[in-house]
Amino acid sequence: MGKLTKKKVEEAIRASRGVLAVAARALGVTRQGLYAAIQRHGLEGLLREVREEFLDEVESRLIQAALQGKPWAVMFVLKTIGKERGYTERVEQVSLEGVELRVVDG
Repeated sequence: MGKLTKKKVEEAIRASRGVLAVAARALGVTRQGLYAAIQRHGLEGLLREVREEFLDEVESRLIQAALQGKPWAVMFVLKTIGKERGYTERVEQVSLEGVELRVVDG
């Protein structure tokens, strides 16, 4: 697709929300070629920033879903953020002789 200018690479990163395979496909190069261009143009910080923005947006949607009472979202939040409050899944296994006790936190 021609030379990967800094502007083209920036635009592809932003349009793909930091998904390198998508950005590379849009530019007509391999992921390795795109990553080399990112390094050459010093765009690693931009890539991190775009990915963080995407993660912020997804977290916002998760919070909205949890506040709406969607069970899957409530459970996910409790199992991750609420883990410190004891919202974890535990599997306890006891041998038939009652000697061995193994606790696995999930």
